Amino acid sequence: MARDRQSYEAVLAAVGVCVSARIPFLLWGDPGAGKTAVVESAAGSGWHVETLICSHYEPSDFAGLPIVSGQRVTLAPPGWAHRVAAEPGPSIVFFDEWTTASPAVQAAALRPLTHGQVGVLQLPDRVSFGAAANPADVAASGWELAAPTANRFVHLDWRMPLDVYAESLVTGDWPVLPVPVVPPDIEALVAAQRGLVAGFLRSRGGQLSSIPSDAAGRGRAFPTPRTWDYAARLLAIANDLGEEVRRLLVYGAVGAPVGHEFLTWLGALDLPDPEDLLDDPLGDGLKGLRPDRVHVALQGVLAAYTADSSPDRWTAAMNVCVGAATHSGLDPAVPVVRALLRPGRRPPAAEVPSGLTVFAPALKLAGLLP
Repeated sequence: MARDRQSYEAVLAAVGVCVSARIPFLLWGDPGAGKTAVVESAAGSGWHVETLICSHYEPSDFAGLPIVSGQRVTLAPPGWAHRVAAEPGPSIVFFDEWTTASPAVQAAALRPLTHGQVGVLQLPDRVSFGAAANPADVAASGWELAAPTANRFVHLDWRMPLDVYAESLVTGDWPVLPVPVVPPDIEALVAAQRGLVAGFLRSRGGQLSSIPSDAAGRGRAFPTPRTWDYAARLLAIANDLGEEVRRLLVYGAVGAPVGHEFLTWLGALDLPDPEDLLDDPLGDGLKGLRPDRVHVALQGVLAAYTADSSPDRWTAAMNVCVGAATHSGLDPAVPVVRALLRPGRRPPAAEVPSGLTVFAPALKLAGLLP
């Protein structure tokens, strides 16, 4: 939780990354701490912000109002959705006082949150979603989040530090939400981060999905396939924003215990660049690495090829796997070889390396060889 200016600015940056990545965020903080105001400050940067007080709405305000026409029923979207859809620029839909909404309203809002669909209206891709809630110990009333709802958010703790408040109160210059520009090579960056996530999960398989047993834990961040993908997409944008911002985003997506393990694991990696391996596939780039690190490096090669595929790069990726089998055995390379041989993955003109025969038994077992 933000207790000084530096921590507060890191939370601000983390919120901005969620907005930029179009991943729903949930700000947890005391009443009157400026959660809504800071999100609405994005209006000064050209964003349309639609703030909805959740307790004022019914399920039909998110799922659509049933309209009977002949023998058909159409789910008509409400006014707020029409306003957002008509905006030519980017928008943020902000659900304020989220936990004061009934479970039925929260459930109805899940479709807009994850698919941008309100009744028959499909909102454009330029719309982001966020929410705010008070912790249970200070909330006047409300409901705990159900696990399916909590798992759709990145959870961030919010607090207004005294020095930020005192300075802004005197000067009138209040903090503004920074929304980073999505890098032009975002697909390649996301693919690289997904390769790292996949490498971690292959070595820590039990962390793919872990739903807490207690109600309070189920109402905050925990790891599932969805939130691991959140973490990869967020890290792709936040790569240059500092360690604290990255920590907040990973913890907010998959939870602090698993997030700490993942970031510690990342910090201990010392891997060759996937592009260097593809440029010199039969070199010694993987020589001397432990098998678990070879596995992660090959996941990076697969991600790099997926982001920029061509016949030559497919053959090079296969040769990297052949070299890995020579240096570290078959096990680290088999998953990537299988992935590269899946239908539609290999370009028609790509040459199959002769050394691939070393994987023949494993490929036959997977049904990829006759």
